[in-house]
Amino acid sequence: MSRAVYNALLITEDSDSSDFEAEMSAFNVCVRKIKTFNPRIDYFNLLDENEFIRRFRLKKSTFDKVLNEIVDQIKNSTDRNNSIDPIIQLLVTLSVASAGKIVKRVSYALAFLSSRYIRLPETPEEKMELKVQFYGLARFPKVIGAIDCTHIKLQCPSRENGELYRNRKGYFSLNVQALVNANLEFMDVVVRWPGSAHDSNIFANSRLKARMELPEFSDCIILGDSGYALSHYLLTPLARTTTNAERLYNESQIRSRNVVERTFGVWKRRFPVLFFGLRLKMETTMAVIQACAVLHNIARLQRDPQPPDDIENIKQLLSAEISEIEAATQPQINSPAQALRNALVIEHFSVL
Repeated sequence: MSRAVYNALLITEDSDSSDFEAEMSAFNVCVRKIKTFNPRIDYFNLLDENEFIRRFRLKKSTFDKVLNEIVDQIKNSTDRNNSIDPIIQLLVTLSVASAGKIVKRVSYALAFLSSRYIRLPETPEEKMELKVQFYGLARFPKVIGAIDCTHIKLQCPSRENGELYRNRKGYFSLNVQALVNANLEFMDVVVRWPGSAHDSNIFANSRLKARMELPEFSDCIILGDSGYALSHYLLTPLARTTTNAERLYNESQIRSRNVVERTFGVWKRRFPVLFFGLRLKMETTMAVIQACAVLHNIARLQRDPQPPDDIENIKQLLSAEISEIEAATQPQINSPAQALRNALVIEHFSVL
């Protein structure tokens, strides 16, 4: 028996805890400290509505709705080690974009809601409602959506494939395709292509293209910029205009298509991390982007106000980013799609 253990046994049982710890220390015997946990701040009840929106980018009622949607996916099975409540997990995810199990878990849970909140119109009534909304913008008929891509900055993904993610502006990114409606809501989002991928190539290999070619969307049109190939369902601007009807067509097409650029601006202002970049693993990065798209749609449906811009000059930075998008023009060839566009110019825009 060691001297330290022998001396410890000499301590009487009626010694109080403080004497016991002092005597143990004197005999060089380790005593395990009791774990202590700092109380977690209840920001949901502590902050007023305006401050909560500023810090967490959503109204309290919207936050509560989102929490109820994902609580079963993110709650811990036990309370061991003072496990983190779902409400704290969601607050952490909305307030910071850092690596960690909490951000990953919540982002995947939110991304799982995509099928509910990001979808194409299915019924004739839904399609007609979208057409009426777009026609009210600039009198362009049969339009259900506008399509474009935006770059989300990344850290260099890997040495082997890093250059695939370097875009034409010189930084690493994911090129994210989105189809939006007139209410600035996402109807389709593709988050998997590297920054070097061209917008038209992303669309050509997307599920959206396959669906637009089905009979269910035979009487529907989407609008894109000159970076996309002209087709009977995707109309692009005219390269040259000579008549008043052609000028009206281009003006209406551009004004109607502008909703997608506005959507990107509103989206990145609500979640500035999408503008300034993500430093996460690729799988988590994709989940975060998809989760932000889901949250954006929920916020639009709940009529959440736009959070204040705490980051100086972010509006100017976003405007500069949008104005710098210069897509390569697709070659204009004689085709049935071009004939359809010409007929639309003559039959509709010549009488406006």
